[in-house]
Amino acid sequence: MNRGYVGYSRSVRSQEAIENYEMPLSMIRKAEIESFLNDYEEDFNENDLKFLGKLTVAKWKYVAKEHTPRASWHHTSLYFNETDHYDLMDIANKAIEIKDEIDALYKEYRNKENEIDATFGVIEVEIWGGSRRRPRLEGHETIAGIIIGNWLYSKSNHDKDGYTNRNKINANKVVWKKEYDSYDKLVENHREYKNTKRVFNNLIKEKIK
Repeated sequence: MNRGYVGYSRSVRSQEAIENYEMPLSMIRKAEIESFLNDYEEDFNENDLKFLGKLTVAKWKYVAKEHTPRASWHHTSLYFNETDHYDLMDIANKAIEIKDEIDALYKEYRNKENEIDATFGVIEVEIWGGSRRRPRLEGHETIAGIIIGNWLYSKSNHDKDGYTNRNKINANKVVWKKEYDSYDKLVENHREYKNTKRVFNNLIKEKIK
């Protein structure tokens, strides 16, 4: 185990947060929701518990992204990627608060998905190791994903099922960045990402659906 990390992909603090149902969007899944509701069933009345149990995973994520502030962020790789974590209790309480209008709100949200200001991007970032007191540059990493605002969202190891990470595109550790209007344009300039469209599609679905 690396100091401060569980294995090589998640900080200890991130893992502790997850164990307390504070997790990245990519980890909000049916099994985690069911486990949370089972552990905290006494915190909800019968009707609200039934409502939460029937609420789709997509709507849990929607409430997290659109109506719930992130509970925290944690590093989820040795490259110090910052990943937002959301508290399932906060999401549940907010979902109950808007339950009479959640279907209409979610439908409106889905209808706007094509209006999102996102581009495809590739950046090169510096990889730092060592300690906080004595950091050292260990190399560089090229990361591809979608850019929304000042952030590039990517999947760990560029795997469609990997954790979603984010890098600030104007951070000091960013050596260069390239932006493209489409996946095809990106691949024209970065052939190494050919046949990986599903990775980008998963990022788009996660961020706008």
